[in-house]
Amino acid sequence: MARHLKIFEVEKAPPCIYVTPVGQGASFRYADLQMEANTVRTLVADADFSALIIDLSRLDYFGSEFIGALIIIGREKKNRGGKVAICNANENMHEVLKNMAIFKLWPYFEDRATALENLLG
Repeated sequence: MARHLKIFEVEKAPPCIYVTPVGQGASFRYADLQMEANTVRTLVADADFSALIIDLSRLDYFGSEFIGALIIIGREKKNRGGKVAICNANENMHEVLKNMAIFKLWPYFEDRATALENLLG
């Protein structure tokens, strides 16, 4: 796990890498968010991980800047031939992501196990 990050937790479990945002997505300073998103992009680019799962279970709310950071991270894996999924959003955030058509980019699953099964199955 990448311990130096404050906004994202990153867990490596080959062939999958899990990115879990923590805290309140609306309260992050933009510069900190961008710096950490760039660090996570580098980790996600690793070819040892064919799948990326973005787990939103520890986040209650996030704004458009945060969604933009998630898109950048997801596109990094997708552009390198990997698969991406989102899981564990609360009801409100699920609705926001659906309205922003994020699920057209990557599929959504209720939990990590289902996401992993669908990405690798």
